[in-house]
Amino acid sequence: MNDLVRWLLPPLAFFLLPLILGRMLTAVLLRWAPRLGLIDQPSERKVHTRPTPRAGGLAIYASLVLSALLLAIGDWQFPLPETFLLLAVGAVIVLLGLLDDLRPLPWQPRLGVQALVAAGVAFGWPWEFSWPARLLIWFWIVGLINAFNMLDNMDALSGGVAWIAAGIFTLAVLVRQPSGPDWGPAAPFLMLMGALTAFLWFNQPPARIFMGDAGSTFLGLFLAVQSLDRSVVGAEAWPMWAVPVCVLAVPWYDLISVVLVRLAQGRSPFHADKQHLSHRLVELGLGPVWAVRLIHLMALASGVAGLLLYQVTDGTGAALVGIGLGCWWGVIAGIEYFSRRKA
Repeated sequence: MNDLVRWLLPPLAFFLLPLILGRMLTAVLLRWAPRLGLIDQPSERKVHTRPTPRAGGLAIYASLVLSALLLAIGDWQFPLPETFLLLAVGAVIVLLGLLDDLRPLPWQPRLGVQALVAAGVAFGWPWEFSWPARLLIWFWIVGLINAFNMLDNMDALSGGVAWIAAGIFTLAVLVRQPSGPDWGPAAPFLMLMGALTAFLWFNQPPARIFMGDAGSTFLGLFLAVQSLDRSVVGAEAWPMWAVPVCVLAVPWYDLISVVLVRLAQGRSPFHADKQHLSHRLVELGLGPVWAVRLIHLMALASGVAGLLLYQVTDGTGAALVGIGLGCWWGVIAGIEYFSRRKA
């Protein structure tokens, strides 16, 4: 029994500490957001119909920072240098998002700062990757920062997809350990799940608080870097590079599809509107709650496909997983395309 307790104590600490801190911080910011000017007003391109605080992202970030500090003091054997480095870099993204939440910024300076931060991580992070690979990583980080930001358009959507992704990556970390489960490498994902659980308590429809750009862009950065650190680094087989692509397929699909839709309409891909995946599902007849749940199911299905790649032993098995996942997303894209064409 003592061995079981010692084995379960670290993951419980990694999860519960940010959950408790996040719950308290979100409750405080729920009251202070109006005084800070962090209120999301209803508009034609938004789903909510009443002014709603958007300070939840600050609570997510602050709970992760405080949890990392407390866990460092307690010597819980999780990757401290990498975690603190990522949180320090994330502070720039959170601050940029906070400024955008307070007063909307043009897309050019936002994208420029995001690109600089992503370049610093892609080319300065202690990875043993080639320069072409680091260039792809730079695109990966910039893309996910904006993908999660765009995905944050309905209650519990972006936070729920991030929670599912963190859970899948936690399993991926454990699957990669042939000698037995070690919770240390999974700590960042467990901590994120705890912080998101606290936020989602207040973000369930009808949401009492939003995460804002400060939260959604930070989620993109955090998962972009950690997904490579925990599922690709050290992997000997090339199919492992496809694992984060599978797990994070939903935000990528939403980003790519909405950009293509806007370009096809002769509009700027940075022009905000109500043509995201969730909005398109509502147009097909689903209610907002069921549209979000369906997208969560898509994220779960793609994530499970990513986990299957750890079980394949050759290129044929990886190709079968890839074909299956491609058919899954191809069917979804086909339904969307022909439905919109008919309409």
